[in-house]
Amino acid sequence: MSFKSSSIATILGAVAISVGAPAWASLVDQGVTYTLFESTLSPTEDQFTLDITGINGPSDTEGGRFGVNSFAFTEPTPGSVAGGSSTGFTFMTGGLNAAGCNGTGNFYCFKANTAPTAPPLAANSALSFTFDVTLNSNSAGGFANYNPDFKIQWLGTNNHYDLVSETLTPTPVPLPPSLPLLLGAIAALGFIGRRKSGRKFA
Repeated sequence: MSFKSSSIATILGAVAISVGAPAWASLVDQGVTYTLFESTLSPTEDQFTLDITGINGPSDTEGGRFGVNSFAFTEPTPGSVAGGSSTGFTFMTGGLNAAGCNGTGNFYCFKANTAPTAPPLAANSALSFTFDVTLNSNSAGGFANYNPDFKIQWLGTNNHYDLVSETLTPTPVPLPPSLPLLLGAIAALGFIGRRKSGRKFA
């Protein structure tokens, strides 16, 4: 491959990555930050990653957390979720309360296969959970405009942690400011290539 072709391929790859950036949503509750990333796998299946930061840090108002025992999200529409999967967790329909996944409500829930135990996580720890959610094939609208309510159950030195119960609204990640420069570089390389090609046959 020529230098020109490889350069164009590299630039196009960067553009593709930028355009294909996932959606995200973030909230802070009791001093812990929850960030939700979303990417589409198919018209009826999306993959989500829940990143949690600031665990047991100075801003964590509860602290002493061993880990996450379960977490839940509302369905896009009632009865629309057909299934889900996440490493180390079991998928269940319904939401959760202080005791964990409870099988009621228009939620889906992931329960840890092994409940987290002592000792508490280190100060300012971070956790990340990736999970796939599949909708019924006849679910109108799919994940469009999906604004899930979020709940999570922590285990730790406290008898009961406050349940997070807030909405995470995914929004598109804006394209980087450098994108116009990348597109300009593609145009310039194409122009140079045409000029060189024209000279050969002059």
